Amino acid sequence: MKAYVIALSVAALLVLAGCNRQPSQEVNTQPATTSAPSATVRPNEIEINKDNDTLMKPVKKPINVKLKRDFKGEYSWDIVGTDVKEIIKINRELQKEFPN
Repeated sequence: MKAYVIALSVAALLVLAGCNRQPSQEVNTQPATTSAPSATVRPNEIEINKDNDTLMKPVKKPINVKLKRDFKGEYSWDIVGTDVKEIIKINRELQKEFPN
């Protein structure tokens, strides 16, 4: 009876130990017929493609606007940035919003 319990315990341990294993990765079974190395994609690799459009665009630098109000209630502002066209555009918008 002891031998039966021991054999059953060992069988249960083997079955449970087999359940925790990770599945094996698939093996490429196709024979290599060409002399060039085959390009296989692994599931963990990520392919990154960069567009030429995103590489060629310059990074826009921010334009800082400091709005001031004096004791009379009139507004003035300081605009700091590198893009002259954007500075002029923001200045016109501020002049429309806060006419003196």
